[in-house]
Amino acid sequence: MKKHPDRQHHEPVPTSLRVGEVDHAILSAVNRLQYMTAAQVGRLLYPGAHDENRYVQRRLRRLVEGGYLLRLRELPAPRVGSAPHVFTLADRGRQYLTGQGVRLANPYYRPSEEHRKAQDNPFMEHTLAAVDVLVAAEYLCRTDTPVTCTRLLPERQLKRMNVRVQLAGHDGSRAVAVIPDAWFELQVLDEPPIAIALELDRSTEHQKHWRRKIAALTAWAEGPYRSAFEADNLTVAVVTPSRQRRDQLADWTVSELQTIGRTNLAEIFLLTEASPVTTSPEAFFFHSLWYPAGAQHPVSLLDIPEPAQEEVNSIPAQPPVSAYNYNLSQPVEREIE
Repeated sequence: MKKHPDRQHHEPVPTSLRVGEVDHAILSAVNRLQYMTAAQVGRLLYPGAHDENRYVQRRLRRLVEGGYLLRLRELPAPRVGSAPHVFTLADRGRQYLTGQGVRLANPYYRPSEEHRKAQDNPFMEHTLAAVDVLVAAEYLCRTDTPVTCTRLLPERQLKRMNVRVQLAGHDGSRAVAVIPDAWFELQVLDEPPIAIALELDRSTEHQKHWRRKIAALTAWAEGPYRSAFEADNLTVAVVTPSRQRRDQLADWTVSELQTIGRTNLAEIFLLTEASPVTTSPEAFFFHSLWYPAGAQHPVSLLDIPEPAQEEVNSIPAQPPVSAYNYNLSQPVEREIE
């Protein structure tokens, strides 16, 4: 008898589990971010813990045994420590959240497909690196800083939107899908929300591919972005692994924008080598760690309005240089017309 494809991975028989507040918080976080490790859950929900995530691991194990989370394969072992597992929502977790009135970020679910994705090391490592940035953003909104995350779309939701464009400056090119690694909005106090499209670089893309991506993102910003996301501003935040790679991508970005005649958009591309794991969320978003393409001086990803200065305790008294968040409503419309 042929095995059902979704049952070929031997998951534990669900046990009885009373879902408490801690479990609810974990399930909600995994729903929003789709894939998480114990370390990421710990940084988001228990940043003050110093137990090497043992408490979080116990909670995750209970949720797996109860059928609320699906434990995927271990990632490659690091130089120090054990290999981490990746977790995503399982059937019971999805049913529980739906019963609580929580909207599922991804209504489609096949356990066998999740296991196959986890076997793809480059995909999963890239995805989890993007989740590191989203964890920093979500944590920032949980602290005393006056920041809220008004919208958040991981890569899987962006894929379902299927926004396609003709490459800017490349007449006759085929339409390509534009899928950032994530998209989210952060709002400081009652200031207008800042829309951020995340690009996570792992030094695997060659110049030709990166420049095509810049041409696609430019066409996206000038065309369907505003209506698809109901936003009139955009910052493309590029996180790189090193200063050398940051400078290389900045040079490629400027070269492509010059080639396609869109140098006016250079400042929407902000690049950093700062790690969202080793850099505090406050510093990652509020300090001058981001370099506009072609610029010599860094800026901040978010501004700190004057009334909020005292609320951000770890930020210097003087606000950092303001990040340039390109407003798409007027300058681009004049160019398109």
